[in-house]
Amino acid sequence: IPTIIGAGLSGFNAATGDVDGIFRGSDSTYTRDLQWKCFTPVLMVMSGWAKKDKQPYISDEPFRSINRKYLDLKMRFTPYMYTYCEKAHETGVPASRAMVLEFPNDPVTWGTKTQYQFMNGEWLLIAPVYKSEGKRDSIYLPEGKWFDYWNGKMYEGNQWLNNFSAPLEKLPVFVKNGAILPMYPYMNYDGERKADTLTLEIYPYQKSSFELYEDDGITREHRFGAYAKTLIEVNADKNIAVTINRAMGSYTGMYNKRVYAMEIHTAKPKQVILNNNALKEYQDKEAYLNATDTGYFYDRSIKGGTLFIVTPYLSTGQKQVVDILF
Repeated sequence: IPTIIGAGLSGFNAATGDVDGIFRGSDSTYTRDLQWKCFTPVLMVMSGWAKKDKQPYISDEPFRSINRKYLDLKMRFTPYMYTYCEKAHETGVPASRAMVLEFPNDPVTWGTKTQYQFMNGEWLLIAPVYKSEGKRDSIYLPEGKWFDYWNGKMYEGNQWLNNFSAPLEKLPVFVKNGAILPMYPYMNYDGERKADTLTLEIYPYQKSSFELYEDDGITREHRFGAYAKTLIEVNADKNIAVTINRAMGSYTGMYNKRVYAMEIHTAKPKQVILNNNALKEYQDKEAYLNATDTGYFYDRSIKGGTLFIVTPYLSTGQKQVVDILF
């Protein structure tokens, strides 16, 4: 963990290590190692000189299913990670960021106190479990509000978490308030299915933004300007406004229309408006999922309260605005 953080501080973005190393290892150490490396730019699996072939699908349950869960999540987070890898190329700032790099004014992040955790981009804090136990000690949360990615529980910053419950299936992942997390649909490999539905998982707080970067993902035409950037903005000063600005640029295979599936962690709204048109509220999830009309659904049981909105196909060449009124 400190090695990858150090590599990033040295300007090397594509840093990783063999999952579970090349010698010895076990099913549990493999799973623990795979979990957090799914939040680094490069994931490398190899057998080396180990007695057992080191592939994520070889182990018995529950290890196989847990490995699949995190590999699925890594694929879904492709637009998030790809954007930060492009930023690394453009600016030198790595995707795997030492705490001091993201929070330089916090004296706790200086030195070695936080060497076993890191930021994945601006919004995700990763605290790997590197001991054989079902908990994690010494997790430092800087100033602000932080949310457990798995259950939505909120933690105030400027504190250390000890004895944090982390059974084998749980990697401690915390989301910084204001986060905008773009995600693709589930797929086994890049390009297996169309990515014309973009999920936006949002943790509204004041004003925040995310500039999504995309290219064809195959050629090197991006070096000659074949790419697009889409600025996504959230204003949560009073009500919540989500603005998806028109995509700037173009590339082969670019989507001219897209569905936006929003998962917004907030209180239940009184009204949701898409481009000045009020959306219908569905009272249960089944009706919402089977609906032919665009609408929204609120579920208090998911991550402390989540508002689900799925738009129809909308032009990526025009600005789209969702207003959430309370």
